[in-house]
Amino acid sequence: MSDRTAGSGALVEFDRTYAPHEAVLEASRCLMCEDPPCNRGCPAGVDARRFIRKIRFGNFLGASRLVREANLLVGVCGRLCPQEILCMEHCTRAELDTPIDIAGLQRFAGDVELGTLAPLPEVADERSQRVAVLGSGPGGLAAAVELRKAGYQVDVLERSGTPGGLLTRGVPPFRLERSFAESELEYAKRLGANVLPGRGDEDPARLLRSGYDAVLVAVGLWKPYTIGLPGEDLEGVHVAGDILAVVADGGRPDLGRRVVVIGGGNVAIDAATTALRLGAERVDLCCLESHDEMPAFRSEIETAQAEGVEFHTRTIPVAITGEGGKVVGYEGIGIRWKEPGLLVPSNAERIPGTEFRLGADAVIEAIGQGVADRYEGVETDERGLVAAEPETMATSRAGVFACGDVTSGGATVVQAVAEGKRAAEGIDRYLRSLGDSASGGGDGR
Repeated sequence: MSDRTAGSGALVEFDRTYAPHEAVLEASRCLMCEDPPCNRGCPAGVDARRFIRKIRFGNFLGASRLVREANLLVGVCGRLCPQEILCMEHCTRAELDTPIDIAGLQRFAGDVELGTLAPLPEVADERSQRVAVLGSGPGGLAAAVELRKAGYQVDVLERSGTPGGLLTRGVPPFRLERSFAESELEYAKRLGANVLPGRGDEDPARLLRSGYDAVLVAVGLWKPYTIGLPGEDLEGVHVAGDILAVVADGGRPDLGRRVVVIGGGNVAIDAATTALRLGAERVDLCCLESHDEMPAFRSEIETAQAEGVEFHTRTIPVAITGEGGKVVGYEGIGIRWKEPGLLVPSNAERIPGTEFRLGADAVIEAIGQGVADRYEGVETDERGLVAAEPETMATSRAGVFACGDVTSGGATVVQAVAEGKRAAEGIDRYLRSLGDSASGGGDGR
């Protein structure tokens, strides 16, 4: 189902979707368990057994619409979610041979619907209360859809000029074509959500005072971390988010023939495989963790290995070297952990004699992102992540809720969707407790 060949010019999706007969054959393998473990593995609550059954009997659009009832991002999650550790992990079919390819079947269902006008759900009677959603990524979109279903007036305030958050600015096009993210955004708009670019940096307290009755913070993580290495100011040193955003907008930055990526997460993997597609002849990925310790999804690591990324695990960066103000190399050294299981630089002990040097025309740092903003009256933890009550996603300030990476520090797309849905339920309960008469100011009037 895939053609994972990297190389210059290959900025297109490498996986292909099932043909209809292939999807029916795969769906026919499902044992239709009475108490399907796959359903319990989906944070968004997708009924995998039911949608697979619809595919099995040729009701392809019905399958897509069933998934959409629980998860707005039908085709997106079919591409990006690590379903091998979610719905597919405990598939009963694995006891016989291999798990049902739930991810591939959901991708097929989403692709069938693409280009059609998905029918809109019934919306409750319009309510006078207004909700502002900061951020148009997975969590924000999911919440906006659920709030519109409940009848609330919803404005989605997006910081950038391109709505979609991570889906349109952080995922390489060979993993997710922008058309899929845009179709999900269009669905939210058709449902009545107002998407307003250029306004995502608003403070919730100010929004409450301006007339909104509740605010959801779903801005994601956009402040890149850097290591502070010697040579970090050289020409040719980048942060991964900047490179991925340029590529997502159709750009083709010249990274040269040899690229070093620092980091062991999914963003590092995306940066490495993107560099190959931009024409790099060799890409080295250097990370603190061993292969088994890397936070990146196993399937993404295997993809990068198959495409030719060279891994240097259990290593720590020492310096970036340059000539004439430009990057020419990278220096690192092997490590062991002082305390097993504590995967942080301060716990790394350098191993004498394991020093190494790599030639490089570019070095990409992909060691994580943090919260870019602080909000009046909203408590955060030591990392700056917004503290939210798990069931309602309510924050320390009445009328302000939060979901997604800004609370978790970085999770899966489907987890953000699930939190967005919980936040919408929490907002609904909060606003109903106030009554329609409270419209126009929340707690900040």
